[in-house]
Amino acid sequence: MERLVTAPNDIPVGYAEHAPSDDLAPYVACFWTGRSATPRDDRRDRVLPDGCVDVIFAFDDAMGTRLVDAMAVGPMTKPIIPDRESRLYVGARFKPGRAFIAFGIPATELLDERVAYDAVTLDAMPDIDAIAAASTDMERLRCVVEAVRRRLAVVGAVPASVRVAVKRIVSASGNLRVASLAAEIGITRQQLARQFATHVGVSPKMLARVARTQAALARADAARAAHPRAPDWSAIAYDLGYYDQPHFIDDFKSITGVTPGDWVK
Repeated sequence: MERLVTAPNDIPVGYAEHAPSDDLAPYVACFWTGRSATPRDDRRDRVLPDGCVDVIFAFDDAMGTRLVDAMAVGPMTKPIIPDRESRLYVGARFKPGRAFIAFGIPATELLDERVAYDAVTLDAMPDIDAIAAASTDMERLRCVVEAVRRRLAVVGAVPASVRVAVKRIVSASGNLRVASLAAEIGITRQQLARQFATHVGVSPKMLARVARTQAALARADAARAAHPRAPDWSAIAYDLGYYDQPHFIDDFKSITGVTPGDWVK
């Protein structure tokens, strides 16, 4: 990811991530920009579950970069394919478990949903008005950054148990015993489930499935970059702790919408 200071004034077609500043990094995975164009590759352009909550501002490029939508996209359990309209998107992606403290709405209420920005946060209009009034792509991006900074300026702390559990799941690429995770961090499974419902929006088990699929995709991309041939999906599944190939394929298809073989076609 590039730092915001190096982001272009005119955002090109495609998707780019921008690293948050140090004060926002504990909460924000990245800020991102995207300008859609046709034709699209629906297989590769689909948005996959990653355990995160995004706030997204969409602009109609065909109408002089006019703000047409402001929304929060909750944690997902299945992929979505963006529309084909000519759009500029500017967004902020909150790390798993971090969005609740910024907006105050339990993350589970956003599960697989797209909700209007003014429905998930109080006093939303100053954010929306500032972003709509920006005259350049760079200003729009900076306005989103400042909106997030204001939301996080008065927040409390994410429970340590949530932070530790999310970190262990992500760092293990989902390959760990979720059933014993709560006891290892000193709370009950019921407490952890309630905390994940509020702060993460998906269960620890679902977050682990998402993390394993994301790890499989990363390994497949690395293998293809090194050797231009189909990845060894069986080896990837074994390395990530799947007990058999059908289990891996079922998880992969559930998260991405296609089988491993179809993903690389």
